[in-house]
Amino acid sequence: MKKIVLILSTLISINVMATTYNVGPTRTYSSPNALYLANVLQDGDIIEIDSAVYSGQACTAVWQKNNLIIKGIGGRPSMEANGSYIWGKGIWVLAGNNITVENIAFSGAAVPDHNGAGIRLDGNGMAIKHCYFYNNEDGILTNNSNTGNILIEFSEFNNNGYGNGYTHNLYIGHVNRLTFRFNYSHHAKVGHCLKSRAKENYILYNRIMDEQTGNSSRLIDIPNGGLSLIMGNILMQGPNALNNNMIGYGKEGLTNAGLQAIYIVNNTLINKRPNSCIFLDIQNGAPTVLVSNNIMAGIGTMLNGTATSSSNNVVENNISSLYFVDESNYNYHLNSNSPAVDAGATIASQNGINLTPDSAYKHPMSSELRSTNGTIDAGAYEYNSSVGISSNSHSQMIIFPNPTKDIVHINTTDNNIKSIAIYNITGALLRKKQHSDYIDLHEIPNGIYFLRIETTNGRSKFEKLVKK
Repeated sequence: MKKIVLILSTLISINVMATTYNVGPTRTYSSPNALYLANVLQDGDIIEIDSAVYSGQACTAVWQKNNLIIKGIGGRPSMEANGSYIWGKGIWVLAGNNITVENIAFSGAAVPDHNGAGIRLDGNGMAIKHCYFYNNEDGILTNNSNTGNILIEFSEFNNNGYGNGYTHNLYIGHVNRLTFRFNYSHHAKVGHCLKSRAKENYILYNRIMDEQTGNSSRLIDIPNGGLSLIMGNILMQGPNALNNNMIGYGKEGLTNAGLQAIYIVNNTLINKRPNSCIFLDIQNGAPTVLVSNNIMAGIGTMLNGTATSSSNNVVENNISSLYFVDESNYNYHLNSNSPAVDAGATIASQNGINLTPDSAYKHPMSSELRSTNGTIDAGAYEYNSSVGISSNSHSQMIIFPNPTKDIVHINTTDNNIKSIAIYNITGALLRKKQHSDYIDLHEIPNGIYFLRIETTNGRSKFEKLVKK
């Protein structure tokens, strides 16, 4: 261990061969469209866009190189199409592979076929982080490449859809894998708040709602089945919802290649649609349907279809009987007298998937640590005396989850993180992020690493980290 610490203490930064391009009203490239037309980008370049409003054709671009990182700086820049589009597809077209977009807002995407997208993915794979999509015909629309992994996190989708039922807050095509976590998707216009045809779907710790005025169809639609985990979400169907079911699985046929299995675990589902509601509409014939530790509140039918395993779900027609902290303001944390407290049970992992939640959604578009003292509670939140705050928040610094599959979160009592860095066992710096409470390892191979966190008050912590 002394040798490792010595190596880490003498590291120097690795020079990454990438060019950073600055975009802004006072820059050489005054808009995203100006940089696109210049045709200077190479694979792996970084694009930093100054916080400003980019209107009309100026906001449009096609990003054709691979592994680009595009991020807003100094605030969140806004791409406002106002009737303009590019390639007949929307505001931005990601034609390259594995592009990352961070801290950008997209609005007003509209095209003649009414499928205008804030972001249209034509390449393979992408990561969308801390973005905002509103008033587009589609928030995000992807191609049907049958390959590529998509990560969408800490982002908001609001009031997207043309209104014909064929456009949605998000419409993910036949890609390999979708990971959708810590997002807020709400008020989709007639369409779904989230629709995905991906072969694998990991829908984790999101707030997906109609609220009082929304008129979406399904909250989550997985029309072709596949391996799907829906865990730790807050799902609320409003009085104006157009479809009588919240979650649909395989309703257009269980046609995705690979495993057909859905795990619906520790979600809070609320129905306020007065006519009828089916909380879960599952196509018959799915070989694995596990439904456990959920809260289902409001008048409706728990399940249409057959569950191979159903246990420890709290089902109540009367929403008030759940004793949520502030149901009228959509705060579905539990009070101590809720029947959901200690109503869950530990579920063994299946097909290599951990079925115990370790996080929870924290509004808006953030996360908190979920820790269990004794028996796990049903629903998306664990009861504790400090509602909405990590139950371990008294600790100076908490790193979770560890081991991890991809994202590592760091909770500190004073929110003063200066940098997070990942090193391999030889001491080589692999990734570093400034002023953030998380770091993404999804492109780093499985193995043992070391995490170094530095704070603005001069503290430093090293922690062994396992990626699996």
